[in-house]
Amino acid sequence: MKKVMFVCLGNICRSPMAEAVMKDIIKKDNKEGDFLIESSGTGAWHIGEEADHRMKKTAMSHGITFTHSAQQLKEEHLMAFDYIFAMDQDNKKNIHYLDKNSNYSKKIHLFRDFDPLGKRMDVPDPYFGGDQGFEDVFAIVKRTCEVIYKKILSEEL
Repeated sequence: MKKVMFVCLGNICRSPMAEAVMKDIIKKDNKEGDFLIESSGTGAWHIGEEADHRMKKTAMSHGITFTHSAQQLKEEHLMAFDYIFAMDQDNKKNIHYLDKNSNYSKKIHLFRDFDPLGKRMDVPDPYFGGDQGFEDVFAIVKRTCEVIYKKILSEEL
């Protein structure tokens, strides 16, 4: 089983969107039993909360429904998951900080390094913006998750 973790700051916008999109891709390919997909945040502000209502609305407008309860990334996640994708550079730094002895650095990736349109870029945080920011994040996440999924299946990652 391949275990994939998506990580943003609060685990209510970007990383739950990536989790939901990846689960949808996997479900459509009938590979649900082959993957464990989760998301988390480097911060603890929203632990136990549902995903942002604007993010859920955006996902639903694209046919993706899900339930979510925010969690904080812990060192145990670094050990348990095969692939850890940070939504931005700051969160990637925080993940590496959690990896005190650099035991898991090969598992940690910047999410948009796999975006066919924007390598080495951050997924913008839509939290303080309007609805268009959530649509923009959805587009980034959708195309990037498709690439990540193919790379995991072909064992290129």
